[in-house]
Amino acid sequence: MSNRSPKSVLVTGCAGFIGSNFVSQFKKEFPKAEVVGIDDLSTGKLGAVHPAAKFYQGSILDENLLERIFKKHKPQYVFHFAALPRVSYSVEHPRETTEVNIVGTVALLEKSKKYGVKRFVYSSSSSAYGGAKKLPTKESENAPDPKSPYAVQKYAGEPFCKIFSELYGLDTVSLRYFNVFGPGQYGDAPYSTVVSAWLEKLYFPDGKMPFIEGDGKQSRDFCYVDNVVQANILAMKSNKNFRGEFFNVGNGERTTVNEVKRLIEKYAGRKLALEKMPPRLGDVKHTHADISKAKKWLGYSPKINFEEGLKRTVEWYEGRGVDR
Repeated sequence: MSNRSPKSVLVTGCAGFIGSNFVSQFKKEFPKAEVVGIDDLSTGKLGAVHPAAKFYQGSILDENLLERIFKKHKPQYVFHFAALPRVSYSVEHPRETTEVNIVGTVALLEKSKKYGVKRFVYSSSSSAYGGAKKLPTKESENAPDPKSPYAVQKYAGEPFCKIFSELYGLDTVSLRYFNVFGPGQYGDAPYSTVVSAWLEKLYFPDGKMPFIEGDGKQSRDFCYVDNVVQANILAMKSNKNFRGEFFNVGNGERTTVNEVKRLIEKYAGRKLALEKMPPRLGDVKHTHADISKAKKWLGYSPKINFEEGLKRTVEWYEGRGVDR
């Protein structure tokens, strides 16, 4: 089997926002491939699991479960999306989140090494940069400076991936995501982007007013979920040996929070009333990914820009009905 037609893949966090979008698109591109999914449903939703996936409910910390999955299915590629993705939760529960986000990653790397996985694709985070010194943020110009337990945990997976490549010959690649948004992201989730948090309140008001922090001039590199999925598939298909290399995955542009509000009102055709809150302590003012390295190595180029992605996300919220 070439990299282009995988026989079997393992997707961790397959019931989550990015994982479920990944499986859906992956099955369209590789209908014959066996997709095995694992999720403990702590933040994912059972209804988001793709019907064609062979689903295991459980934790990546369950050594016996991992052994069973790897032994039975022998995945050629592992896409590791599973995490406890909450900055605030990680601040309150540093030990618990460290176990899932670091120990869980190492457990998967061990099994991948043992069962001869071709490539391990790791979901990292732009939070590793802390506040980047230079914009757009280039990997080579901004040393990691994580500001929360979650950011440390996501970053820690990268050197572990590199070590497994160097010591054991397991090919690994890390993708640093910037502000992912899109259909399937519920705004009541603990780690919602401003896009989903505002849309949730707009379409499913719960009496609490949505809020804006600071003057709204802060900007983010919002990356539509399909672009992230594309980056993962390109990382799998590549004939290169990555040996733990890491890449920014973003849109390569930034949008202010005020502009997000204006566009939501435009596409939703309704007003979004926001409560003004003081700027969040320690919040980064701007994020903007330099994606030239991912373009060069992976052939990555975001297919869907922010406005088109936001339009599709608004449509998803409109069609969601009462299914929460």
